[in-house]
Amino acid sequence: MINKREICIVSSSRADYNHLYLLMKELKENKGFNLKILITGMHLMKKYGNTYQEIIKDGFDISYKVKTQLNETTEFDINYAIGSQFIYASRILKKIKSDIIVVLGDRYDIYPIVICSHIMGIPVAHIHGGEVTSGAIDDGIRHSITKLSDIHFTADSESRKRVIQLGEDPKKIFNVGSLGVEALSNMKYKTKKYIYEKYNIRKNKDYFIISIHPETIYDLNRELITNIINALDVYKEYDLVFTSPNSDTYSNVILRKINSYVKSNHKRVIFITSLGRFDYLHLIKYSSGVIGNSSSGIIEAPALNIPSVNIGNRQDGRPLSKSVFQSNYFYKSIVKAIASMNNYKAKKTKCIPKYREKNTLQKIVEILRDINLTNIKFKKFRDIK
Repeated sequence: MINKREICIVSSSRADYNHLYLLMKELKENKGFNLKILITGMHLMKKYGNTYQEIIKDGFDISYKVKTQLNETTEFDINYAIGSQFIYASRILKKIKSDIIVVLGDRYDIYPIVICSHIMGIPVAHIHGGEVTSGAIDDGIRHSITKLSDIHFTADSESRKRVIQLGEDPKKIFNVGSLGVEALSNMKYKTKKYIYEKYNIRKNKDYFIISIHPETIYDLNRELITNIINALDVYKEYDLVFTSPNSDTYSNVILRKINSYVKSNHKRVIFITSLGRFDYLHLIKYSSGVIGNSSSGIIEAPALNIPSVNIGNRQDGRPLSKSVFQSNYFYKSIVKAIASMNNYKAKKTKCIPKYREKNTLQKIVEILRDINLTNIKFKKFRDIK
């Protein structure tokens, strides 16, 4: 009889599910594992499209749900949501018998689950640790999750160095690349016609994907979204597909401005609350560019050979491909960056993505299967010599 290792994967949004899907699929089909899935955060919110339903449609059974009580997106509301999650997570984790809990990234809605797992002695594997996004509160959360984790899967060599700087054992830090980037090369893509018809994009028009999330270190969100919209009006030959901002502090400010802009430009502008993993990647693939401050413009877009404009400080610190054009918050800078992106695409230059390593999924699965968990929670801080 095979002694199966039980792995519980935590997902809080469409964004992390993009990266986790391949791993979840492999663990489900692999006879050496018993897969459990815990969902939380935006997945469970109607406002963000109840995206947990996509996970079910993909053939997965959801084992546990940890509610996030979030009505508004002020600092108080987010702190309250985190507090309530501790209660729900404690109750759920008391039932979990998993050998390892797997989390990805830096979201505040997975943080309580990691803390509770740490206190309960459940080993945590962290994917995409060691990265830097100094313009967002996610940065501190990500590094905190690293310190509470026992196994580390970094996406590039610089991130691995940072996890070592945080005092973690180099023997437990594995530079494997990005699951999200690897997933793109394994996808079976539908036609451009399918995407245009499904989302009512005008047949004779190229389009930009606009993906904007709040700046959470400095509250420049009204200025940010206003300047982006004004800059986009310079390029009226393109249709625009807006995605919903995430649930970070003051995302409602951005959302209200987007809704107003869509109403007054309904022929040219589309707003989609939740695209789902599959369609979002298709929309990027057939677009003329991704504009905003989402990590998808830095990770997924170059891997799909699509240029992008990264605006502001939210992603400050991530390594950028040559196909990613940086802009500050100001109108003129955004207009110029979009022009540079268009020139790059016109030259048909091939985008070279960061975060690409060979056999990312295989490496992670083998480590989850073989790593010795005896005394793994007993960690010594490793000083840099």
